[in-house]
Amino acid sequence: MKKSVLTALCLASVNVSAAMILGFGAEVDYYNPTASGDFNYKTTTTHFNNQSQSGYQIGLYLEHPVPVLPNIRLDFTPESSFSGSNGAGGTNIVSFDQADITPYYEILDNVVDLDIGVTFKVLEGKVEGVVNRNFSEVIPMVYLGAGINLEGTGLRIAGDVKYVEYNGDSLSDSRIKAVWEINKMLQVQAGYRYETLKINDRFDMNSNVVIEGPFIGMGATF
Repeated sequence: MKKSVLTALCLASVNVSAAMILGFGAEVDYYNPTASGDFNYKTTTTHFNNQSQSGYQIGLYLEHPVPVLPNIRLDFTPESSFSGSNGAGGTNIVSFDQADITPYYEILDNVVDLDIGVTFKVLEGKVEGVVNRNFSEVIPMVYLGAGINLEGTGLRIAGDVKYVEYNGDSLSDSRIKAVWEINKMLQVQAGYRYETLKINDRFDMNSNVVIEGPFIGMGATF
């Protein structure tokens, strides 16, 4: 009897320890962004006029209790393509691929969550028109994430901001969402994403573009 009780306690301890050691989450959203503004790359100019595109975005994160090592979050927005006029009566198609790698630290983790870190945004794309051009840049950004749990409702309001500014150029990527917890593992979420790309003669680009739109999806935590 004592041996059985001891075994059960050991197994329970292992399970609790495992839960405290690692936390893993995944999110998949349907995303419907709209592009506006002007984008110029190597003299190829595209004028966007609120043209929308259906797509998706994916988020993954891994958290652990080791104080010195940061947690990690990965966000992917596969190819989003927007058409626009080229100023000469023709049409260009500009495609953006985004992959965000974010090491971060949890400052608060209770009713209120607060995370800070650095995002390395891998921005790749291509311009298709009279002349086809490809571009690829890695841009470091400040990351700030926050959330609040509405006790007793199963709802959580959360958001994050990624931002960098240098010599008048800036890049921002912000999200806010409401998350409803179906159970301890599954969540449903809906929100809005807002991105700006303001570049003046850097990376062979001149850009004043806004990409924004709603998203809805599901998440899972393990």
